[in-house]
Amino acid sequence: MKRNKRVEDYMKIVYRHREKDFARSVDIARELGVSKPTVSVALKKMEASGLIFFHQDMGIGLTPEGERIAREVTERYNALYGLLTDLGVDDETARDDACRMEHGISDRSLSALIELRQKVSQNTEKL
Repeated sequence: MKRNKRVEDYMKIVYRHREKDFARSVDIARELGVSKPTVSVALKKMEASGLIFFHQDMGIGLTPEGERIAREVTERYNALYGLLTDLGVDDETARDDACRMEHGISDRSLSALIELRQKVSQNTEKL
């Protein structure tokens, strides 16, 4: 299965819900504003690709590969969200923009932005 924004968004939700063990398809449908059948079709494809698994009566879990991808996407989101809020962007806009940016930004550009954020933070502390 090809990674794309929607697949990464599904995985990020499952990753976030793992703290309470497993996510449920209803969680994904609610958070993404899509129907349960749409989620079901996508999850079956993700399972066939080895990104998720279904735990009997408990919900959806991530395989090691799925967890790696979900963690990477979550870290990208957190870095971009933090940078935007540090720059004074309001919370809602920062959340929406970080979500869009996390899927398209290159590793090189993200690293440069993280480095810039650290430099700005260090210079601000000195003031």
